[in-house]
Amino acid sequence: MKRLSRLLALTLALALVLSVFCAANAFAAKEKTYTLRIGDVTAPGHPLCETLEEMAAAINERSEGRIKASVYPSSQLGSLAAMTESLQNGTLEMCTQSAGGIASFLPVMGVLEMPYLYNSHQDVYDICDGEIGQELAQKFLDATGVRLISYWMNFYRHTTNSVRPITCVDDFKGLNLRVPETKTVMGCMNALGANATPMAVGELYTALSNHTMDGQENPLSVIYANKYYEVQEYLSLTGHVYSPIIILVAEDWYQALPEDLRTILDEEMVAAQARARAASEASDDEYLEMLKAEGMKVNEVDTTGFREAVQPVYDDIMGSVDGAAEYIARIEQALGH
Repeated sequence: MKRLSRLLALTLALALVLSVFCAANAFAAKEKTYTLRIGDVTAPGHPLCETLEEMAAAINERSEGRIKASVYPSSQLGSLAAMTESLQNGTLEMCTQSAGGIASFLPVMGVLEMPYLYNSHQDVYDICDGEIGQELAQKFLDATGVRLISYWMNFYRHTTNSVRPITCVDDFKGLNLRVPETKTVMGCMNALGANATPMAVGELYTALSNHTMDGQENPLSVIYANKYYEVQEYLSLTGHVYSPIIILVAEDWYQALPEDLRTILDEEMVAAQARARAASEASDDEYLEMLKAEGMKVNEVDTTGFREAVQPVYDDIMGSVDGAAEYIARIEQALGH
């Protein structure tokens, strides 16, 4: 009986120690804070940057400070490529990207950014939110260890320059145009006849100001937010590429979040996606009027023949990237092309 009593006492003591240990761990987990730095290349005032700020504030409030989220705009944390690499090596938690940008990490992602592929915002949402977009997100995670957590908004990319208005394909010839460091957009501009030069967006204003570059191509929101109207005369509505904005998160950091915090992040990401998309749909015309008010000479473009001119971009990716031909065919079928 004494032996049984001692065994029972020992068992109770171990149970008490274990319960205290578990409670301490639970308390520690509850008290632990998680830094969430969100890197972005757009300037303050851009709809993307504003939506990220709203999302960060909501995450901070709902997590009661257990997540400390902050946004770093205007390439403060580096270029899109540099920030994506930082996610891979664990020195950054979240950043924005483009489909063409992550194609440098997984080439097949470039199928989401083909020239003259989409006819509307809804076309983009249908592809990204559907089977194709989710398949590609999983492929990207498997290949890079970085989670594509959400597809947000963007605008059609248009062309500005300080030499002449662009009204047809021939007007591109000889223009030195800055492009992002993405194969798809660079290929598009070269196919149309420009001299495309990749350059980080943080260097672009100076290059336009000193005429190292004749022009550039970007959504209207970026043209306005970065004040390119101060150093560019002509805005031609070429609408050559729609590249969905992509939100990336470091997978190890994401999986390390307690379940309740991960739920908060996921829910706020969904809410922010809806706000970002609504903002993009509502503001394109507003930006166009504001750019006109700033003195830019705006012209519509008859894009007849543009799709034919950029066919080499399709031929290149379909011939050189595994799976690209299949995905492009599926996208075109889904969109009724």
